[in-house]
Parts: sequence; C-alpha cells; structure tokens
Amino acid sequence: MYIGFGLVAASLSPLVGTINADLGMTRSQMGTVLGTWQFVYLFAAVPAGKFLDRFGLRYGLFVGSLLIASSGLLRSLAPGWGTLMLAVGLFGLGGPLVSIGAPTLVSKWFSGAERGMATGIAVSGPVVGSMVTLLSANAILMPAFGDQWRFVVATYACGALVAAVIWMVVTHRPPTDMQDPWARPQIGRVSSRALLQVPLVRTILVLAVFTFFVNHGIGSWLPEVLVDHGLSPTEAGAWAAFTSIPGLAAGVLVPRAATPERRRLLLISAYALLGIGLVPLALAWSPATAGGILIYGAMRSSVLPVAMLFLMDSDDVGPANMAGASALYFTAGEVGGVTGPVMIGIVADASGFGPAVTVMVVVAFALAVVASTIRNPLPSLGR
Repeated sequence: MYIGFGLVAASLSPLVGTINADLGMTRSQMGTVLGTWQFVYLFAAVPAGKFLDRFGLRYGLFVGSLLIASSGLLRSLAPGWGTLMLAVGLFGLGGPLVSIGAPTLVSKWFSGAERGMATGIAVSGPVVGSMVTLLSANAILMPAFGDQWRFVVATYACGALVAAVIWMVVTHRPPTDMQDPWARPQIGRVSSRALLQVPLVRTILVLAVFTFFVNHGIGSWLPEVLVDHGLSPTEAGAWAAFTSIPGLAAGVLVPRAATPERRRLLLISAYALLGIGLVPLALAWSPATAGGILIYGAMRSSVLPVAMLFLMDSDDVGPANMAGASALYFTAGEVGGVTGPVMIGIVADASGFGPAVTVMVVVAFALAVVASTIRNPLPSLGR
C-alpha cells in the first residue's frame, strides 16, 4: 500500500510541463496543486490517528488506500486548475491513514534491531512507488497512450487500488502468534497535548516541518528542474527515478545502523549530506549534478526512519503512543510539505529554479544544527 502511495503521490511530477500546457497553468499554479494534498494532510492527520484507533489498522489502511486510488482517478479526469487541486486534495485524506498506520504497525510488531530494519523497509514503499512512476511515465506510458497524460495518471491510480485489494486478502487471516494483532496498545496512552510537552517530540516536530519543506519541494519539482537544466522529459524522469536507488538502500541500511549511541550522529550527517547533494542542483548541469541528486536521494530516505526511531524508543512515546506521535509528526511535516512546492513554484516564476534550490540548501544545513541538539536514547533491552 505504501508503494501505491508513492505511485499516486508522484504521478504529476514527471508530467508537469505537459499538464501545464494542456490545462493552461503557470508554475505558480502547479506549485499550489502539488502542495494541496499536504495542506489537507495538516488537518486530517490527527483525525486519521483517531480513526486508526477506533477501526483498527487493517481497515484503516484499506480505507486510506482507497482514498489514494480515488485521488489518482479524479486527477485523470480534472478539466482545470481548481478541479485538479480538489482531486489532489483527496490524497490528503487517505495519505495519513497509510503513513501513520505503517509506523504504528512496525512499533507494535517489532523491537530491537528488527524495529530499525522494519521501519526502513516500510518507509521505502513510497520510494519504490515514486521510482516506478518517474521511470515509466514519459519513457513507457506516455508513448503507449499516445501522449495522453490522463491515462498515465489513471494507470497509477489503478496500481494503488490493486495494492488495497492485496492488503485485505493477505490480512484476512492475521498472524496466529498474537491474540489480537490489529489492536493498538491501550496501556500508557497519553493525549497529543501531553506529547507536545516532551522536549524530544517538539524538536522532532521542528525537524519534520523543514524536512518535508525540502523533500516535498525538491521531490515535486525535480523532473522539471532537470528539464530546465536542459534534459529531455524522459531523461529528467529517469534521473529523478535514479535517486530512489540509493534511497532504497539508505532507507533500509541506515535505520539498521541507527543504534541508540549512533543515532544523533547519523541524523546530523544525513542532513549535512542532504545540503551538499543539493548544491550542484542550484547550478548548471554537470557530472556533479548527477552525483548530487543521488546523494540527495539517499539522504532524504534516511531522515524519516531515524526520526521515527527516536520517537519509538522514547520512554515518553513508545508503541502505545506511536499513532498519536506519528500524527503529530506528519501534521507538522506537512506544513513544510505545503510550503515547499509552493515556494519553489513562486520563486521559479520570479527568478528561476537556481535561487529556489539555494533556499533548500540553506534549510538542509540548518536542520543539521537542530539535529545536534537531540540526545541519543539510552539503550534498553527489548527495544
């Protein structure tokens, strides 16, 4: 399902130029479209956590995937800017059910080193989905459908729908080694307000805002930025997709290596490398640009699972409060998720992509400084 999330989330990015031309939209308008689902997510994340508590992870994740698929199908039918925004906004209702449900499931079912590995695998799902979209949109599906972008977007929506059906089939008989594998722990649960009083949680939320600002901003516009560098749409989509390859490796390996004593250093290093990787993207295309975007791909996939591990292993959060903490994390994050794509669109209209990417570089280095204020959790048996 998280792969279906990635398929639909990235479905517009490689087709920005084509969609703008077809619907008569500017870059600023497309920026608002790309940031719409993140805006809706802001208000949907906390209710989504409550929905998961009430109806359970199995049905909550299924409903989330259905909403994501519906968003993709409606995008393919949108006749203009406003309707496209509404279609993308629907993703913001389904997205939090999946992105909150996944780490909640991991925090409950896994512990110790397995938790890091499982977290990395879970958050790699959107990376895989995005990679498939970026690789196939202009290279395969657009030629196959006679350059009709609507059919391309609808195809990715069908992929999300298939994922939802597969989920319900494979979870029809839950694991037998748990009395109630879909139930969420009740003991130790606290309110969102209480979680906000925890210094670690507040710091992680600050990181979330600006991490999403960079990741959603660059991720939404990367193919178009590369086209602006002189690449063809197919080449740009391929390079944007290639960022997922190191991202997949880092998303699995970095959380595994993020033991309590190493965790802060890994997070600081990831943000610093993220900034370094984006520097060449602000300049003209060169071999350094190719290397930079691959570094960017690896680091953007590293920071989320490490941040989640800080929350999971905190005595003030833990599995009992992971749905609530995840809801807060993604709510805060989507503040940046909204403003990142919009900012790049506005600045690009005014002065080009170079200055817009430069802002992202500065933010990435600032995040490394904020991460340095976090204390490593104490190692504990069973974590």
